[in-house]
Amino acid sequence: MILAMTGKGGVGKTTLAALTLSWLATHGESPVLAVDADSNANLNEAMGIAYCATVGGIRESARKEATALKGVSKQEFLDLRVQEALVEQKGYDLIVMGRPEGQGCYCFANNVLREVLDRLASNYRNIVIDSEAGLEHISRRTLLSVDYLLIVSDCTVRGIRTAGRISALADEVALPTKQRGLIVNRVPGGCLPEAIAEAVKATGLTLLASIPLDQDVAALDADGVPVSTIAPGSPARIAMNDLLAKLFTNQQEKN
Repeated sequence: MILAMTGKGGVGKTTLAALTLSWLATHGESPVLAVDADSNANLNEAMGIAYCATVGGIRESARKEATALKGVSKQEFLDLRVQEALVEQKGYDLIVMGRPEGQGCYCFANNVLREVLDRLASNYRNIVIDSEAGLEHISRRTLLSVDYLLIVSDCTVRGIRTAGRISALADEVALPTKQRGLIVNRVPGGCLPEAIAEAVKATGLTLLASIPLDQDVAALDADGVPVSTIAPGSPARIAMNDLLAKLFTNQQEKN
């Protein structure tokens, strides 16, 4: 199953993506591929790991390095470099998209690299994508076909309206998504205020979960501490775990 987290900046997508990876790794849903698709990569920090290479960097060096290797095609070269960029962890692997460096057109390398990632994805039972903030990934259709598009908002009317625009854009560009829904994060007391509930209703999105505002999680997030240090009894972790259990139960029943 492929889950993609999207939404405006600062709503906690990366923390929720990291909690998702943690849940999958501990509930027998491996192997999992984590894709940090944000040009400002920080999913690795939320997971407490480091990376050495990004897809963006591979793309930029592909033409020069591949042509210097006799008897190796660009496709084979990119396959090798992507494998080298994978960060292997217990229960999941991480690949960081990063951002392109320098100038010039790398359309061919981009197309080939996408094929590499598509083939890589077939090796995993589940994929979690932490998308870049905003609408770019959807407008350019750089997201893979996803089973669940999880649109994350904070507990503000502005954030909810942004989530609605993201959903509308997904319709406009016919993004291949089986299901989508809204997660409202950092909800005081875990109960949506009336104004927020009305804003959610106006989007037409299914409300999948309200993640309670958790001061411990907020403090850890502010300090860049990995999600592994979030207590099992954390209200935010419990709410996210409940949502994931529901999503995977529904998926299994459909299959």
